[in-house]
Amino acid sequence: MKKPSDSLEICSKHCGSKCCRSTPPALTKEDIDRIEEKTNIENWYTTIEFNQKTANVVAKKNDTDDCFFLSDNGLCGVYDYRPLDCKLFPLFVQIKKQGEKEYNVRWLVWYCPLTENKGIEVLKVESEKLLISILSENPDQIFDYQEAMYTSRGYKKKHFFKEECLKIQKSDSES
Repeated sequence: MKKPSDSLEICSKHCGSKCCRSTPPALTKEDIDRIEEKTNIENWYTTIEFNQKTANVVAKKNDTDDCFFLSDNGLCGVYDYRPLDCKLFPLFVQIKKQGEKEYNVRWLVWYCPLTENKGIEVLKVESEKLLISILSENPDQIFDYQEAMYTSRGYKKKHFFKEECLKIQKSDSES
């Protein structure tokens, strides 16, 4: 089984962390709260507007297109508490609530060395576990992510690969 740092190595060594040098990750309120709690960094995100809506995204570092948290050696400075957008990457979800604890999920993918090295299905299993956990505990976070992705235009150039219905089981606290 691969450890989380394998993804970092694939990103930095095989492609030079291109995604971290171009498209800023969309942020949820939970992302902002978590990163601010873990760091004492200021001005690390910015607000953008599109179609009269606003979204927060990670700011660019200095006068470059690099992610604010990208280190000189191409590694993420906040990897352990990175934004949801980065945790799901290179997969993305478009989601609709279908009923009580039931969601229609459209999976999108960005093809990159990570997709090729780990495989789409392995990445989907990892992302689905995270998605189910969030939908069980705080489904608003997923819809906040989705809205930020639409507003920041983060869904562009993504390729559809699968659609499914996820049914979230009741947790022990709900029984």
